[in-house]
Amino acid sequence: MINLKKLSALVQSPKVLLKKYESIILLSHMRARSSVLSHVLGNNNEIAGYYEQHLDHKDKFFNIKVKANLLLEGNFPPENTYIYDKVLHDRFDPRSFKEYKVIVLIRDPRATLKSILSMGSINNSIWQDDPYRAFAYYCQRLQSITDIVGKNNFDIFFIESDDLVDKTDDILDGISAFLELDYPLSSHYKSFGKTGGVYGDPSDNIKLGSIVKTEINTAEVVPDELVEIAKYYYERCKNACLKS
Repeated sequence: MINLKKLSALVQSPKVLLKKYESIILLSHMRARSSVLSHVLGNNNEIAGYYEQHLDHKDKFFNIKVKANLLLEGNFPPENTYIYDKVLHDRFDPRSFKEYKVIVLIRDPRATLKSILSMGSINNSIWQDDPYRAFAYYCQRLQSITDIVGKNNFDIFFIESDDLVDKTDDILDGISAFLELDYPLSSHYKSFGKTGGVYGDPSDNIKLGSIVKTEINTAEVVPDELVEIAKYYYERCKNACLKS
């Protein structure tokens, strides 16, 4: 259901309510630098959305709910072309990808697992001090993305997370071409109302306003045997994406 506040926002913006927007979806996992990429996308004049909606894409009212959320935030000019969302958890994945422009972003296992543990320590969540939980989530999410790519016939734009910071201009130029944007993506971005916290990267890095390379948290310990198994899932997902 949509609450009265959101319904009022939709009624007051009939152009947004009635317009059919194209959809961009980022399939990724936690701590893959998805927050910074989402901010880069959301700062483009043609794209509305910059954070994980935590809404089920299988819901027939998904687009209406997203429109309402973005309108309430004042982040949805009618002239936008795309609605954007990122999905980091299987339960929110769409049933069909026919209506989407699909971007896939994955990060190598050691850096990811350490970053998940670090995130858990920052926000005192279930992820702190539990490498096995992080490992299970990471492998399952990569398997899900591998299955999605393998079972669906669609074009994707694939990104390895380190390339986003090491080859930033090339990656952003590639995404801009893939999305056929009139305004190329920039590595610099402004913060929004929901920047940080439960809506993305809880660290201060997301507030820097540009894509930067950060150091792996050496304080977090992940058993080598978990990393080796996780590498298998990473490579399978990468290969599936490159073949798509």
